[in-house]
Amino acid sequence: MATEDERYKQSSQFRLWSFSPANLQELRHKTNALAKQLILPRLNPVPEFLTSEEETRLVKFFTVELIRAAQFCELPTEIRSTAAIFLRRFYVTNSVMTYPPTELLKTSLFFGCKAEGFYIRLARLAEKFPNTTSDQILAGEYLLCQGIRFAFDVRHPFRPLEGAILELRKRCPDEETRINNAHARAREILKFSALVTDVYFHYTPSQIMMASLLMVDAGLVDILLSDKPAKNGAENDAKNGAGNGAGHGDDQSNGAYAKARERIMTTLESCRAMLEDEPPERMSEYWGTPEIVKSMKPLRKKLQKCRDPDRADLVELQRARREQANTKPTLQKPTSHDLALGKVDHTRSKRQKTAGAADDVFGPSLG
Repeated sequence: MATEDERYKQSSQFRLWSFSPANLQELRHKTNALAKQLILPRLNPVPEFLTSEEETRLVKFFTVELIRAAQFCELPTEIRSTAAIFLRRFYVTNSVMTYPPTELLKTSLFFGCKAEGFYIRLARLAEKFPNTTSDQILAGEYLLCQGIRFAFDVRHPFRPLEGAILELRKRCPDEETRINNAHARAREILKFSALVTDVYFHYTPSQIMMASLLMVDAGLVDILLSDKPAKNGAENDAKNGAGNGAGHGDDQSNGAYAKARERIMTTLESCRAMLEDEPPERMSEYWGTPEIVKSMKPLRKKLQKCRDPDRADLVELQRARREQANTKPTLQKPTSHDLALGKVDHTRSKRQKTAGAADDVFGPSLG
């Protein structure tokens, strides 16, 4: 039976959306450079473009706005978390200068509901936002799916947290209040800090969960990591009279455990440091203050001047693409006169028919 780690490594989250910090930074720089290259010929005069760091800051700002919008719409925690990760994934390989984040934010919320199986009427969601129509929300849906590489499965750390809390309650029945307080605080961290930082790109859900507990109560993490490997081999040796080898095996086991624990704690500490950059209090004490809104205005004005004019209106972009698809030239059918005179290339006609069948949604004929 596959272990939890093996199952996670088969997920799209690990295969497509896990990066080292250096790789993620490089990818964002490439996205920024490519966007500048594509937008430059379309703007006159040439404006000052956003840097990669400024784009990252804007994405964080709009992620906070998405969380705030999800709370206003009274969407469950799983929905807002999935929507936030969709938005952050999209802007790893797409620039905020190319596609408007104010529109993709709403699309991410609606598609997050779909991905998590949570039904909400599109018109009802559109009513929650001023000057927003259903068409505006739907216009960016396929773009979003492409941007996240059709990876709709998002593994969150909430379920691992519940499992850890159950284990702690079993091991420490007299510490109910302490565990409950840690549980509540860790959930707050996971509902905000984990979503506005890059931890989902660098760590597994279980590592993120343990790092959040480490922020709250390091002693509880020690309890969860206190299990040592079984010593069945040493016990059997002792029963069989091979006491001399038992001590050596026990030392090896303890050494391996110590190394593994050190490696785990190093990972958890680095994840913890990233989470501590955005504690839950910053939702209201920093991102919700008039000062930060005012400080973001220059960046948003800069974005308005350097965004792609051909992709600023997603509804119009979708309409233009549909018209382009509908106006593709169609092959004229041969007339009976052409058939009689042998003016039809049967080989080419058959090849085109076969190619068309291969492109059919249901595949070519079985005959």
